[in-house]
Formats: sequence, structure tokens, C-alpha cells
Amino acid sequence: MSTLPSQSVTEEKVNIKSKLLDLRAFVKERVLSNPKFKWYSRTVWAVSIIWAVVVAVQSVPYYTAIGAGEAAYKSGNYSEAEQEFNKALAESNHFSKTDARRAKALNNLAELYRTQGKYAKAEPLYIAAIESARQLGPAREEYALSINNLATLQCDAGMYQMAQEQYKRALQLWDEQVKKPNDVKRAAILSGLGKVYREQGQYKEAEALYQQALAIETKALGGNDVQLAVLMDNLGSVYREEGRYTEAESMYKRALFIDKTAFGAAHPDVATDKNNLAALYRQMRRFDEAETLFREALMIRKQSLGLNHPLVAKTFCGLAELRLQQGGKPGEAEQDLQQALAIQSKALSAKHPDVAKTYDLLGMVYLSEHKLDKAADALNNAYRIRRETLACDHPDTGVTLWHLAQLQLAQGKRQEAQKSAQASVDILYHSLGLEHPLTKRALTTLRAAHAATEQPTGAVQPVHKNGLSRTSHINRIMERFR
Repeated sequence: MSTLPSQSVTEEKVNIKSKLLDLRAFVKERVLSNPKFKWYSRTVWAVSIIWAVVVAVQSVPYYTAIGAGEAAYKSGNYSEAEQEFNKALAESNHFSKTDARRAKALNNLAELYRTQGKYAKAEPLYIAAIESARQLGPAREEYALSINNLATLQCDAGMYQMAQEQYKRALQLWDEQVKKPNDVKRAAILSGLGKVYREQGQYKEAEALYQQALAIETKALGGNDVQLAVLMDNLGSVYREEGRYTEAESMYKRALFIDKTAFGAAHPDVATDKNNLAALYRQMRRFDEAETLFREALMIRKQSLGLNHPLVAKTFCGLAELRLQQGGKPGEAEQDLQQALAIQSKALSAKHPDVAKTYDLLGMVYLSEHKLDKAADALNNAYRIRRETLACDHPDTGVTLWHLAQLQLAQGKRQEAQKSAQASVDILYHSLGLEHPLTKRALTTLRAAHAATEQPTGAVQPVHKNGLSRTSHINRIMERFR
């Protein structure tokens, strides 16, 4: 969970106790021991004790709810976490506007909703957290990090341009107001901005930011801190997408070693490292190793997070995608995906991007079995979710359009296939670039659609920035791959 900078619950309680003791000493020295207040000393002492007790009693319900909510969140019990975080938020209404605990309560509840894909419920809470943190002053860490957390939501929702602007705003505030260039929280902002670039296929920019963040964290924490493992996983994913498999494997294995040493073999973070390494081996067509790692990750996640956690569903999807690449095992892939959908229907919003991913994979399974009606239902579900919840030029939307084009070719709907393939290439080319593997594969489908129709569409096309129509521009691109 991404939280605002704050002490642990235990540390905060100790801090309150320390302040109360300091206050008591002050009252004793300046009031009780002062001859001027000799006749009133007992009354004043009683009042000060009562006041201290009131402050402590007011704080206990908040800390209890925050602690219980975070424990429930980590265990995957989202309904209980929501109840406890709402209690903490209600308790924070008793505090002053400049109390950092309100910003933390707002942020924690927002993080819970973001994790569940409930973006409409999370966004106003993040905005309220930003306003609450702003009351603390721009030089406080909470303000920049609240903006950073909103950017994380926007990135998850595919609103990359907005997320990029917010991350840059948070980074500027940090550098100009907080002025802690080597703080690990600054590294977290850099990492978030790196993820935006990574999701858009801007891998060089992402790598540079991840390397900056990694340097900060290594200097501050040493070479084997668990926070470094997260960055190594992210950097490994950049290398994987670029086809730099040896470097990706090195990063994933380092992350796995750090987490395993720190937490033991059965920790959820170890499962994440194994899941990432399995995805790499799947891409490298090292299928046996990939399956072993996916199975190990699945077992850890089931045991540590419970059977209905979204991360369990993610691993089922990873296994299904492995089956698709192996070929000849569509029945097993379908079974994995149905299990993933069953979990997601309980834990996530119906419009969560992970649900769309599952439908997209399920559509390709049905297409491989030539179950065209079922494939159409699944792919249309994926496209509907992605079109409604992601940015219009999100690469995932382009991928589903590409898959729809493949389906339409199989159905003999050549004109529709050409239209879908063209829209897919348009999105992937502009969001990921010409050299990205997905763009190249979508171009292959577009060529097939052109060949099937044997003539370009007659529709008037939008004009591309170089003066060509987009169809003409794509035809020029296609020439490079003929």
C-alpha cells in the first residue's frame, strides 16, 4: 500500500506519550511549583491530567482502526479493510485541519479502492488527501506525495498524460520545497514517473528514471534492502519488453534473492518475483521453467493471501497465457481463465483492467479452438471495458482491436477486420512506436486484412501530422515490412 509519510502506529503512540509527559513536566515546573499558584495547584494538576487523558482516548480509536485496516488490506480482506479505514476517516474528523492523520486516512481508503479498480470512488479521496496535505504547507512531504498517489491512480486507469503531469508536479514540489534530493520518497516519485513511460513503451526514458531511483535507494538503504527489489522488478520489466532478456533475468533474480532472504520463501513478494521471472521465461519460450515458477507463485499466493485475492487471479492468467503460447492446451488455459474471472468478480470492479485482460485472453483461447461466437463475446467484453475505462489511445485497447481483427478475418468479415486492424495499428504506432513488437504484429494482421479485401477502404481518413492520410501513412509503414 502506498501511504503518506508517517510513523508506524507504535511510533506515533510513543510520540503522543512523549508529548504528554513533556506537557506534564511543563505544568509541574511552571504552575504546580510556582508559589503564585500554591492554592490552586491541586485543581490545575487534576485539570491537566484530565485533558491529557482526553487527548489519548481520542487518538486510540483512530490508531486502532488504521492498524486493523492495514492488516486486513495486506491479507487481502478488502471488505474488512474498507470498514476499518472508514472508521479511521470518521475519527480523523475530530482532529484539526492541519493534522497529518486525516491525510493518511483519506489516502489509505483511496489506495484500497484503487487496488480494487474502483477508480471513481478513489479519485475524490485522493483529491481530498491532496487538499488536506496542502494545509500542512508545501514544504511538508505529505503534499508532494499525495499528488504522487493521485498520479498512480491515473496511471493505473491509463490516463498517462494526466499521470505524467501529476508526477512531474510532485517531483517539482519535492525538489523546490522539500529539498531532499537523496530521500527514498523522491525515488518513489521517480519510479512512478518511470512506470508511466514504461506503460507507453518509452523504455529509454523509463530506464533512466528507474536507474536514478535505484541509485538513490542503494545509497540510502544499502544494496540488499527490500525496497530495492521493487525497483529491480520494474527495471527487469523494461528490459523484458525491450528484448534484453539476460539483463531482465539478472534483475528479477536479484529481486528474488533479496525478498527471499528478507522474508523467507513463502512471502507474497517472493511470489511476485517468481511470477515476473515466469513471464520472462514464457516470453523466451523456456516453457517448463516458466510453468514451474508460475505454479510456485500460485501456491505461495493462495497460502499467504487466500484463494480470492486478485494476485491469485493474475497468476492464473499468466498460466493461461503460457498455455496459449505452448499451443495444444486450450482446455487448460480456459480453466485457468475461468478461475481468474471467478476471483475477479468477487474482488474487483467489473470494469477493472485486469478483468479486461482476462476476457482478452479468453477470447484468444476460444479463437484458437475456432469457437468464434464465444471468442466474439469475450473480446467484445474486453474492448468495452478498455474503451470505457482507459484512455482512447491506450495500448491495451489497441491490442484488443488487433485481436478483434484476427477474429473478424476468421469470421470472413474482411471489411470489419481491415477497419479494426487499421485502428489497432494507429493506436499502437502512436503510443508504442513503429519498432515495438506489438505494432509489428498488428501490422501483419493489417497486411492480411488488406490482402483479403484487395482494396483500401473508401472512407475518408483523418490527416496525419506529416500531411498523409493515416491510411496512406500506414501503407508507407507497411512497405518496410513487405
